[in-house]
Amino acid sequence: MTTWRLPTIVALGALLMGPAAAQATPQDGATTATTEQGDVLRLRDDAPREYVVKKGDTLWDISAMFLNDPWLWPELWRVNDTVANPHLIYPGDRLYLSWVNGRPQLTRKAFKSLTPEGVIAAKGNPLPTFDYEVLKPFLDAHYVLSTAELADLPKVLGDNRGAPRVNGMTPVFIDGTLQADQKYRVFTPLERFDEQVVLLDVAGLRVSYQQQDMTEGELIQPKREISRGDVVMAPHPVALPDVIIPTNGAPVDGHVVATLNSRVKNGKYDIVILDKGRSQGVAVGQMFQAVRPGTTIFTDGEAPELANLYKPYDDLSRSWRDALKLPPRTSAELLVIQVFDGASAAIVVESYEWFEVGSYFVPKIISVEQ
Repeated sequence: MTTWRLPTIVALGALLMGPAAAQATPQDGATTATTEQGDVLRLRDDAPREYVVKKGDTLWDISAMFLNDPWLWPELWRVNDTVANPHLIYPGDRLYLSWVNGRPQLTRKAFKSLTPEGVIAAKGNPLPTFDYEVLKPFLDAHYVLSTAELADLPKVLGDNRGAPRVNGMTPVFIDGTLQADQKYRVFTPLERFDEQVVLLDVAGLRVSYQQQDMTEGELIQPKREISRGDVVMAPHPVALPDVIIPTNGAPVDGHVVATLNSRVKNGKYDIVILDKGRSQGVAVGQMFQAVRPGTTIFTDGEAPELANLYKPYDDLSRSWRDALKLPPRTSAELLVIQVFDGASAAIVVESYEWFEVGSYFVPKIISVEQ
């Protein structure tokens, strides 16, 4: 993976082009870029003046109707007389757009659902931040472990057919002892980075019986062929919080190391894996910006010339030719929704262009200007 940093930004100031200007400062030996003054709460030109919440809506969906930058929804749903808790919005609530001290704000009239007996009925569940029924299958099917933790897991030895891959037609053998009454899943390594491994759930496993230090089992609904060396562990269902509030967080930068949709290009609402996690201070709700580096232009000729840094000569000649580095640009806004020890999963909440695995990311400051 090609690593790049933004050393010129330290001297030149706010160069990050795109929806928000940014500024880079050294952090623990690395250069990071953050939003310079925070995002301004900007209403969409077509924002409605009132809206009735429908079943299936999310806080993010509704905020996107009103704001250019939906991650600022906590500022729009400020605590006020009609919304005692901005997180507890229910289907049937009628929301009104108003202005308080020059700032847009959503307010709500009291909503009561009456049964024929005249008893106030429960509203049901409040709106979540996202449609988690869509996200959970991706998150439940992936997990991140350190290479040391991976080495300690039971591994698939194969089956009696001698084939390099196991298709589930015959029993599979595992090195180690597994509990007969425990549910297990088979995971295959998907991506490796910095002593971490992204794992993909590929099948269930039902224990048949034990023999010495080996377990025989039956594969359940394999999603693909199983390889020798795939690992076995208990399932790790994700417990996402109902409400994820976008926040500022740890001043760390890094790279997008994997995607959970197996696509080359990533865009809005895709889920990606970042190479920083709990041990680096990253927490659920932190926002990052994926950044595309600016191109290098040679300026010593009759006309500016693009430097193709994939050509060895162009890359080398930067040391003596007059060259200008054009500013970087934000390619996506990322919101962390799940954290592992050395990595985290983030949803792409806004995409200004397609970006790939390997993209550089920096912290994003989302505090609104006062």
